[in-house]
Amino acid sequence: MSVAVEIAVEDVAGLVVAAQSGAARVELCADLSRGGLTPDAALVAECAQAAARLVEEREAKPGFGVHVLVRSRASAGEGLTGEGEFVYSPEEIDLMAQQAARSVRAGAAGVVIGALTPQCAVDAPAVGAIRDAALEAATAQLRSLTLTFHRALDAMPTDADRTAAMEQLMLLGFHRVLSSGGAQRAIDGADCLAQMVRAADGLIDVCAGGGIRPAHIRDLVQTAGVEDIHLSARRRTPLAPGESDPETRTDTAVVQAAVDAAGEL
Repeated sequence: MSVAVEIAVEDVAGLVVAAQSGAARVELCADLSRGGLTPDAALVAECAQAAARLVEEREAKPGFGVHVLVRSRASAGEGLTGEGEFVYSPEEIDLMAQQAARSVRAGAAGVVIGALTPQCAVDAPAVGAIRDAALEAATAQLRSLTLTFHRALDAMPTDADRTAAMEQLMLLGFHRVLSSGGAQRAIDGADCLAQMVRAADGLIDVCAGGGIRPAHIRDLVQTAGVEDIHLSARRRTPLAPGESDPETRTDTAVVQAAVDAAGEL
């Protein structure tokens, strides 16, 4: 089994760490401490150029690219299941459609999007509007684009809701879904993830994400059958007195441990 590791990063330095450590791709975000927001298009362009250079110089895996989170707002804290967290107004949907298009024009290999109705179902019209703006930008550049539905899925009430959403997301043209199986940590949502993998039937990838540590990867892959793993690999220890801020919070050792764990499967 080939297991791909995706690293959530906030900057070029984090992207370089992920690439040189053997990650398959990065998800570029702003403000990861709140679950992630849409990064500035200038940063997307800088990261896309860096990724292309690393691939060309064989310091990154072939196909390594930048997938951009498109999310216009987030509540305080890292939780992704707050009431109304993924329910958006028409103005917010329009903003995210513009952000998605700008990210693609800046060189994003994929966009990570999502929206729910007040009843916690997939908001197909909202998602479709954001998707179409991104695809139109990609078509103008004569290239393909990977579509990922983000962890809005984890705000759905039940495992059955998440599993049933898989078919709808396939019909909406998504290539991948990111989920913790509705749990705070993906390792605790492994049973739901396994149901989603079965429902996907090889037609859409299920990427496990949420509180993952390298030590979880073997059990998670064996239990859930996922072939994609997402983690932030951030440095969480406080700086020592007098120590300056690091260039990035992406921890090389954590990324390498995750890639090594995935490579053993």
